[in-house]
Formats: sequence, C-alpha cells, structure tokens
Amino acid sequence: MAARPDMPGQDSGLAELLAAIDQEVAEELRREQLQADRLSADKAALTEIGRHLCFRLAGQDLAVPLAQVLEVGELETLRPLPFLPDWAEGVTNIRGEIVSVTNLAVFFQTGGRAQKKSRTVIILHEGGMKTAAIVDKITGTRLLHTREGLANSGSAAVPADFLSGAALFMAEDSENRLDILNSGRLLAALRLQ
Repeated sequence: MAARPDMPGQDSGLAELLAAIDQEVAEELRREQLQADRLSADKAALTEIGRHLCFRLAGQDLAVPLAQVLEVGELETLRPLPFLPDWAEGVTNIRGEIVSVTNLAVFFQTGGRAQKKSRTVIILHEGGMKTAAIVDKITGTRLLHTREGLANSGSAAVPADFLSGAALFMAEDSENRLDILNSGRLLAALRLQ
C-alpha cells in the first residue's frame, strides 16, 4: 500500500507535487468535457437539408438539390447555333429531347470558358425548363446540413443572387462548407435573356 502525502511522516514537497498533478489532470478533464459539450451542441444545432449533387465551378464548391437534377455526365454532342449569347454553347440531344447547353463559367463571368476538354454537364430542370449546365467537376452527392447564421462564402464565381444559402457536410471529422446554387433562379434568368 502506498503512503498518502497527507499522512504524517511524508515529505511536504511530494504532497505539493501530487496535488499539482491532481489539479492539472482535473483541469484537462474539464477542458475535454467542455470541448465535447461544444461539439455536441454544434451537431445538435445542425439542420439536415437533404441530399445534393456537389460540383466545382471556377474554384468554388457548389451544390444543387438532387430533385432539380435529371442526370449528369459528359457532353457527347453539341450543335452550335448562330446568334446566341456567349454563354449559350448550343443544343444537344438528350434521349430524343433537344436541350440547351449553358456554359456556367461564361454566364457568371468567372473569367473564361470551361476548358474545351471539360464537358461535364448537369442536366438541371425546374418549371418545365431544362439546361445542360457545363461545370468543372462533379464531386459527388452528399447529405448536407445548415445552421442558423451560416452565410454564403461571398466568392466571386457565382453572384449571391444565384445562391440560395450555404451548407455543411462532414468529411474525415471536419466540417466542409459549400454554397447552394439556386437552379430555379438560374433557369429563370436563362429564359429571360
């Protein structure tokens, strides 16, 4: 049985050392508990907003609700048409239906066209309108969350008028942030121009 520092005959220096160690351990346990409580509160404050298709455009991470996506893939055929705005690449045939092709990098004036070899498209639809939107890269589908006060990133790639908010997803124990493209507003703007 080990001798206790508060017992008679024990060195007072040893008693002080053990008391200091006990205090450090107790403080570390309190810090860890506070951190665990904060993480738990952060997760509780998250609101699930559903599955989204995630993609990159001009260095910005974006997402669009899966309900507004018909399909994704590589653009195989493109028929240019005369007298269209710069952002309208032309039309393509998707399963027997003629669909417009929109270069989002040009439409949002991000500084240039998507690379010619990059013909990754997302077929967006809403309110009877469709477009094959050219993006840089599709990064996957993710379950997204939001929390009160989460704002758009303010990136220059997509104007805030075309964003419907920001979201978070968990990957490798860290929160990753992206902006949500308002495809309804995009399709309405394409129709008006």
